[in-house]
Amino acid sequence: MEETRVRLLSLEEVRASMKRLQERGEQLVGQLRHDARQLVERSGRPVVDRVLSLVDVGKLRADIQERAERAVKELDARRTRLMASLHVQLERLTDPVVKELRAAAREVAYLKDRIAHVERRLEALTRETASKHRAA
Repeated sequence: MEETRVRLLSLEEVRASMKRLQERGEQLVGQLRHDARQLVERSGRPVVDRVLSLVDVGKLRADIQERAERAVKELDARRTRLMASLHVQLERLTDPVVKELRAAAREVAYLKDRIAHVERRLEALTRETASKHRAA
């Protein structure tokens, strides 16, 4: 079975993408605002009244709320996926460092044991030498 590889986006790429989406959204809202203003200015109040008579405001509000909730859920899902991706990347990057630190900690513990052993031998030799000098 062929395995597909998905390239994980860097945080910079995600930020750039979100920035482009925001800019495009702002452009669209600006264009919509401009078009609506022109329509109202050209046709005046009768057009607005006709549009409002065609639109069920309650249904429109519910539709907008539903779309907003879907967008929030989608953003939350994206955030969750991004956090999981970042967690995997962080784990992959920190594992070698953690392994090196554990190895260094083991070496330090081993050296402590050796130093303690040498200190005990030195004390024993010092006592032995002192007792030989007293005996002589």
